[in-house]
Amino acid sequence: MELYRGIRDRWVAFTSQFPLETREPVWTPEPAPAVAILYVFKRSGTTSMEVQSLVVQSVLSFAGYPHVVKECNEPDQSPNGQLPYLYTTKGRALAGREIIDEVMDQVPGFGSTLSPIEKADSLAFTSLGESKLHFGLLFDLWYNHQNFTKVAYPKYATDHPFPLNLVLPRIKRMEQLDWMLKQRVSINKDEILGDVKMALSAYSTQLDQKQYLFGAKPSMADATLFAYLHILLSTFNSPAGVHSSVRDIIKRHDNLIQYSRRIWSTWFATENK
Repeated sequence: MELYRGIRDRWVAFTSQFPLETREPVWTPEPAPAVAILYVFKRSGTTSMEVQSLVVQSVLSFAGYPHVVKECNEPDQSPNGQLPYLYTTKGRALAGREIIDEVMDQVPGFGSTLSPIEKADSLAFTSLGESKLHFGLLFDLWYNHQNFTKVAYPKYATDHPFPLNLVLPRIKRMEQLDWMLKQRVSINKDEILGDVKMALSAYSTQLDQKQYLFGAKPSMADATLFAYLHILLSTFNSPAGVHSSVRDIIKRHDNLIQYSRRIWSTWFATENK
């Protein structure tokens, strides 16, 4: 025991010559927010300029899920490396399907008014937009070189310093074109626009003169359709020298245009989140 005490005392005497300094931590996790925060790609007014961000933004608004919206230009902050993501009041960061599950869990009434058949149809129309309209948007925004230069490039370049502002938008374009070529053997304009015409015709027929696609309240299918309509109609509305073939097809369906305007004015026109 005496030997142990002697060793300990000598060790304490030795280490006391090199005192440790306690400094402020470089970073500490933020406390869970009082209201959930939805991080989306940059906004134009109140709505995000990126489809997936706007779909989720619409779902949260339709469901009445309490949240605020903040812009983010760093997808790597998200758990899955993509925007949007939701930071909940429990301190959880959710992305992708997890956000929808969170809404369904916290707002069980969202979509509950739909019949089993309407729920199945809503899922089918959601998938229709995610496949046909999404391909049409990528074709007009990323594949078309002039539209990429005048619309997509400025949108993704402005938040980054040189030389990242030159590199990152082009990497994004390569990723989008790579995804397109993984879905189809070749990128054929007539085939893509034919699919878009079919999809929009189906949406227009389903909507008819109703306020929403199914029932008296908006559903997941409405969030998907509105996101694509709003971005296609607004993104290619003003830049000189750009043209969207998909936007031209949308303009043939007056009820879809009025539907997009109605949802925007009802859910987003006065939103200050």
